[in-house]
Amino acid sequence: MDGQQDTGIKQKIIESGLAKFAESQDKIKEQINQYISSIFESKIKSFSAVIAEAIALYENLLEQQEKAHNETLEQREAEKMWIYQKREELEQVQNGLEVILSKCTIV
Repeated sequence: MDGQQDTGIKQKIIESGLAKFAESQDKIKEQINQYISSIFESKIKSFSAVIAEAIALYENLLEQQEKAHNETLEQREAEKMWIYQKREELEQVQNGLEVILSKCTIV
C-alpha cells in the first residue's frame, strides 16, 4: 500500500500544484494587463501633451500672421491716404499754375 499511497499523495500534490499554477497564471495575466495598460496610458498622456503643445504653437503662429497681416493692411491704408493727400496737393498746385498761366496769356 505504500506504493499506492505514495502515488495518491504525489497525484494530490501535482493536482494542488497545477491548481496553484492556474491561479497564479490568472494573477500574472492580470498584472501583465495592468502593466501594459499603464504603459499605454503613459504614452497616450505624453502624446496628448505633445499634440497640445503643437496646437498651441500653431495657434500662436496664426495669431502672429494675422497681426502682421492687419499691420500690413493698416500700413497700406496709411500709404493710400498719403498718396491721396499728395495727389490733392498736386491738383491744387496744378490749378494754381493754370490760373497763373491763364492770367499770363490774357495780358
